[in-house]
Amino acid sequence: MITQAHSSSATRVRALISDDNLLVRLGIRSVLEGSDVVSVVGEAGDRTETVSRARSLTPDVIVASHGALAADDDAALALPDQALVLVVSHSQERHLVEHAFRNGATSYLIHGQFAAADLVAAVVATAARRPYLSPGAVAAMVESFRTQSIPEPQPEPEPEPEPSPRARVSRREAELMEHIVCGRTNREIAARLYVTEKTVKNHINHIYTKLGARTRAEVIAIWLGLADQPTAPR
Repeated sequence: MITQAHSSSATRVRALISDDNLLVRLGIRSVLEGSDVVSVVGEAGDRTETVSRARSLTPDVIVASHGALAADDDAALALPDQALVLVVSHSQERHLVEHAFRNGATSYLIHGQFAAADLVAAVVATAARRPYLSPGAVAAMVESFRTQSIPEPQPEPEPEPEPSPRARVSRREAELMEHIVCGRTNREIAARLYVTEKTVKNHINHIYTKLGARTRAEVIAIWLGLADQPTAPR
């Protein structure tokens, strides 16, 4: 649910729109400027302009397409620390979704799978470092996790591997993680599991401790196999 409590420009999320298609930029701007919680501070049409404008305008969130972020070196954007990335794409191909998250995206929306209110909610969630994913992006990341190749046996004995994230948490915590991966808030999770928000927070704190994560984005990356797990405590 999108709250309308913060209406002044000082409290709005500052967004920079980055897309190589002018019509797409105009459409996104129209939606965001119609919100009481987001302020559009500028636009960019390619990777170089995105980096330049992000440094000069200091947005909270960059709403970007794959085209605007594309580069031959396949490297992450050198963005200011405060700028978080929400990718809005026509593609739900696994390698593109995975590429976006590996290169710093916090959230991922797919055209045709979200409404105007979802776009605003995704910007607000991203600014709060809470991942927001369209169903197709969630499916792509789950498939990526499931199809990771198994290392071939080595001639020399290998150290015993660390337990997987699922092996480190309880069944209830694993169930809660599936809701976190889908981008649900603590309140939404509490409603679905018929528990209090405090109980959800306690579970999340336990999960963070067990998986060595500090934020929702980190715990999702570890859960989906996109980040290395810290060494388990002995």
